[in-house]
Amino acid sequence: MKSRTRVVVILPHISNEIWTFIYTKFKLIYNHIMKNQDPSQEQLQSVLNLYTHGKLQQALSESSQMLERFPNSVVLYNISGASNAALKRFDAAIDSYKQALRIKPDYAEVHNNMGNALSIKGDLAEAIESYKKALRIKPNFAGAYNNMANAMKNKGDLAEAIESCKQALKIKPDYADAYYNMGVALNDKGDPEAAIESYKQALRIKPDYADAYNNMGSALKDKGDLEEAIDNYKQALRIKPDYAEGHSNLGAALQLLNQTEQALASYEKAISLKKDLNTAISGLGMALLKKGEHSEGLDKLRQGDGSILFNIKSGLSIK
Repeated sequence: MKSRTRVVVILPHISNEIWTFIYTKFKLIYNHIMKNQDPSQEQLQSVLNLYTHGKLQQALSESSQMLERFPNSVVLYNISGASNAALKRFDAAIDSYKQALRIKPDYAEVHNNMGNALSIKGDLAEAIESYKKALRIKPNFAGAYNNMANAMKNKGDLAEAIESCKQALKIKPDYADAYYNMGVALNDKGDPEAAIESYKQALRIKPDYADAYNNMGSALKDKGDLEEAIDNYKQALRIKPDYAEGHSNLGAALQLLNQTEQALASYEKAISLKKDLNTAISGLGMALLKKGEHSEGLDKLRQGDGSILFNIKSGLSIK
């Protein structure tokens, strides 16, 4: 009977020092691979150019194709999320941001961007939590404080919103959007004087800020300074002639001064720019009633929301 040959493989002894060396080398190689998980700078720039020029579908298509080759590219997921958000596909945007955060949980900018998508979608508590995560990672992130202020303001937490704007301004004193957003929160809090000062600060930094002129006009109107309010609305419209809300607000101020014909012209201009602007439709209805055109006036009031409230922009500034 043939005896079986037993083969014994003798492995060389590897010391702890050698294992440490192998592990270190492996870690370096792994880190190198992870660092090079993005496409080339030129490829990324081409996708970014599509996004910045508003070619959002193309940006999404290019991102998807590149992600097949670079499935761990957080930059591509971020661009994909931003493109979807710009197309108002907020669930798809949030999914892209979540993919990026699975790969890189400490990506502050993506936490901020996800907060923006959640905020616009109306999930304000989740949005605020996303901004807080961004700030835990990057405490000097002025943009996250500014955007968090918007979510807090929309949630009704006005004091917290104002404080968040102040934090943004401590980090970035020339942040026009933060002054603007603080003005919105202050006016909603019932402090038009302080709101006006914030809008003035925003305009010192950014003189062509049409929204700040518009909202300062509304704060002045709330104080009863109608002539000054009209001057501010007109300044907003010089900067941005197709500003439907500005035309509507100008119409409301003119109407309060009994300048009915001019008010009618402003409301009609606003509606020509934005057919579903209820404040302008209702304002037009009230102006027509005042002019004695009751049938047409009542018809416009039925079309609108029945109010002539000023449309103060919510102040969502996404950077």
